[in-house]
Amino acid sequence: MLKQFEATLINALIYGQPNTLQNPLSAPEPARRISPYFVKRTEEFILAHAHEPLSIEQLAEHAGVSVRTLFSGFREFRNTSPMAFLRHVRMERVHLELRNPGTDSVTDIAMKWGFAHLGRFSQEYRKHYGELPSATLRFRR
Repeated sequence: MLKQFEATLINALIYGQPNTLQNPLSAPEPARRISPYFVKRTEEFILAHAHEPLSIEQLAEHAGVSVRTLFSGFREFRNTSPMAFLRHVRMERVHLELRNPGTDSVTDIAMKWGFAHLGRFSQEYRKHYGELPSATLRFRR
């Protein structure tokens, strides 16, 4: 009888304690969670229209939500802002064009993708790719 009581008490103590270990399936990282429709819709719109001048108001209108909701959705599910996502997409497109053998000049490509301040663009490009845009253009791989 004492052994049965002891086993019951131990089970009650063990199973009665809260689980302090985090289960990866119960608390996924923001990038892995299913995003709301407006985040996905905005990403698709940006990918299709990155070459056009876009404002946060246009993005929110296309997504069908307020600017504040769009910002909070991107912050929560992508850990960035919609405009930072747009800059990232544009930077990738510039990088691809600079690696293309038919490319003429860094200035033309940067301007085409909406980077009007060439000094700032050059710094950001170097931060992303570890080299200046002119080096990418010169040493096409």
